[in-house]
Amino acid sequence: MKILILFAASLILFGCGSNSSDQAAEPREETVGAEIADNYTQQMNKARDVEIQLEQQKRDIDAAIEGSEPGR
Repeated sequence: MKILILFAASLILFGCGSNSSDQAAEPREETVGAEIADNYTQQMNKARDVEIQLEQQKRDIDAAIEGSEPGR
């Protein structure tokens, strides 16, 4: 009976002492988050570049219109 209790106690102690599953899950979560953040950043940079280009085109058109008005 003493051996059974000792065996059960050792299984409980060894079973609770392992953190290998928690450590293995962390890099995957970081990788997924990093991929999402990189894609988001790339899309935001593209949108910002398009916005800058459109603003420049608007300034060019406004300048052309002001230059072609007869009273100025």
